[in-house]
Amino acid sequence: MLDFLCIGEPLAEFTNDPATPDLFHRRLGGDTLNAAIYLARLRPDLRVGYLSRLGSDGMSRWMRDTIAQEGVEIEAIGSEADGSPGLSFIATDATGERSFTYWRDQAPARRMFGADGDEVAALGQARVLLFSGITLAILPDTARSRLLAELDALRQRGITVAYDTNYRPRLWRDRAEAAEWTERALAVTSLALPSLDDLAALWNETDPEAIMARCEKHAAGAIVLTTGGGAVLARDASGATLRVALPDPVAAVDTTAAGDSFDAALLSALQRGKTLEAAILDGARLASRVVRHPGAIIPRDAMKEEVAHHAA
Repeated sequence: MLDFLCIGEPLAEFTNDPATPDLFHRRLGGDTLNAAIYLARLRPDLRVGYLSRLGSDGMSRWMRDTIAQEGVEIEAIGSEADGSPGLSFIATDATGERSFTYWRDQAPARRMFGADGDEVAALGQARVLLFSGITLAILPDTARSRLLAELDALRQRGITVAYDTNYRPRLWRDRAEAAEWTERALAVTSLALPSLDDLAALWNETDPEAIMARCEKHAAGAIVLTTGGGAVLARDASGATLRVALPDPVAAVDTTAAGDSFDAALLSALQRGKTLEAAILDGARLASRVVRHPGAIIPRDAMKEEVAHHAA
């Protein structure tokens, strides 16, 4: 039995430094894969897996090998003959904010949860599941419905189902479609992990309190609403609400995996029995370290203090 299973689309991520614009560095990327890698690094005592599909080409083989080297179990990553993974080119500005160029329409992950796939069976092999708005966005409607129905059934059986809203407009037909599926996803989760930026764009609302109230209307379980460095608004599993002030923000080099690393540290802390408030602070702690480095996955040496903190 896996302790955590993250579900989504892995990407081969290419990043460069403004000082060397013609030199790109290849790394792993993809929101839920980033979270899986950070979970595996923080918690080598636990089993972390990834559920997706890749191809049979050289890039897919490199990705499988590299994911496994990070301590993430890859048995749930299917293989599609003649498939090739999605690619992501990321540019960052002086404040660390990102812009993306993707080649991902061909990615095998887009054909997960079809009638002929094994993905549904794999979902029942973990204690905690994490998926995202990107996971939903890349799938056709029938596969989205199949995934959410199974997640709802597993939640009712006691499996923790966590959902990060991660809204990427280019992956949806329009905002209305994205909002509908976001609300449907919130309804099947044990732990909703929305961001103010995502839901402000989806719901045309900027007030954090109003967005939190709307989340409470749709979400089935706990909620952690991040606000871009401001106080986090939350509702725990008992229905109690809280506001968690975060430390002052750090100077960001690259915010690519800020939310993904936050999710990983928060889930790790909750698994260890910490309160929701303490878990939120642990999430912010790791995210503040990650954004000080380029790329989604920072060097292992830069995480030694965080690994020790999660082992304490």
